[in-house]
Amino acid sequence: MSIQRYLLIVILSVVTLASFAAALQGYKASRDSLTSIFDEEMKSFALALMNSPIKQGGQNANLPSTFAYQVFSNEILLLKSNNAPSKAITTLEKGFLDSSFSNQRWRIFVLAENNIKVIVAQSVEQRIETVEHVLLEAILPIVYVIPIIGLLVFLAINRSLKPLNLLSKQLKQKNANDLTPIKVNENSAELKPIENILNLLLERLGNSFEREKRLSADAAHELRTPISVLKITAHNISVAFEDNSITQQHIHELNNNTVRMAHVIEQIITLNRTTPENFEQSKSLLDLRTVLQQVISDNYEKIECSQQSISLKSESVPVFGDAFSLEILFDNLIKNANKYSGKNTQIRVSTIQSENIVEVVVEDSGEGISQENLDKVFQRFYRVKQHVETGSGLGLSIVKHIVDLHKGKIVLTQSELGGLKVSIVLPKAAVTGSYDD
Repeated sequence: MSIQRYLLIVILSVVTLASFAAALQGYKASRDSLTSIFDEEMKSFALALMNSPIKQGGQNANLPSTFAYQVFSNEILLLKSNNAPSKAITTLEKGFLDSSFSNQRWRIFVLAENNIKVIVAQSVEQRIETVEHVLLEAILPIVYVIPIIGLLVFLAINRSLKPLNLLSKQLKQKNANDLTPIKVNENSAELKPIENILNLLLERLGNSFEREKRLSADAAHELRTPISVLKITAHNISVAFEDNSITQQHIHELNNNTVRMAHVIEQIITLNRTTPENFEQSKSLLDLRTVLQQVISDNYEKIECSQQSISLKSESVPVFGDAFSLEILFDNLIKNANKYSGKNTQIRVSTIQSENIVEVVVEDSGEGISQENLDKVFQRFYRVKQHVETGSGLGLSIVKHIVDLHKGKIVLTQSELGGLKVSIVLPKAAVTGSYDD
């Protein structure tokens, strides 16, 4: 059963039951009130007969009245109505009672004073008819208005459920590959959060599918070359083995190609691991200086082997972020500076703080990147051809992805040292707790 039909049935049932409950209560109240009124009317009529000279006229006097009445004096009948019997209606001396005569049920009132006894009776059926008439007059408008109420309720429910119907229609029309957002123009306050949550779920699902496609494409694109190179290297080693001419160069080449493939795989896994869902769950309060010190320490051996110098100028900087992704970010930047700046160069890492942000600068004294290539280096698998060194083309793409996750900005410019200057702006955190180790 639809919500619309269910609500219509329930509301109309409640309105109908409430109306008849009100009518029943009205009937009881009207009956009690009219009974009291009729009793007072009988008293007044009996008192009028008691004091009226008409009773001296005898039994044949006829007063127009809806009551049956008798007037006795010393047990002698002086006056009665046409619908009253000749014998006394009741032997009651005074007050009200219900009794039957002439095949009807009557409400009887007896008034006695100075040997005069007046008996007045009113048909109970007449009383009931009067009460029912009053009740009918009261309930008929309600009965007539129930269909109108039903129509108004139907229109109101239909209007209120229109956004839900539109949402249901859009969801029914979607197939397994349709992850476009849903939009309900005439939305309600209660339905808007549902629409937002559904759109967020569709967006997350779409992003997950897109990451899957990218992971497959990245792996297929980037692993093709090192696999081919490894095949060639394996063939060369096989030929050299047959000729008994394997040299250290063959082993060195195999080792380099293996390291390159491992690096590519690691970069692809890193890029797909730092998803918004994983990132939000792993954020914590960090000291940015500690992260930079750790990354520099991890890369110091390579920097020393390249006869390079590296410096860090930073104070303690609180940030709210993901330690793993920030380490990956700065590790990529320092590895790039180490790899592409050349031997006997200088690498400088520094932080500049303001009230709400911190700028991290990584620069080197190498050749840098030409202006036309600066806007392209964030593209996946793009490699700057001016360098002799080769890479996966994913490093700066990963860096920008992590910066975006931290709601920061990244800018590439020419360094005063002569090489590339990478400036990363991150929001600072209000220090409300201790730094995570």
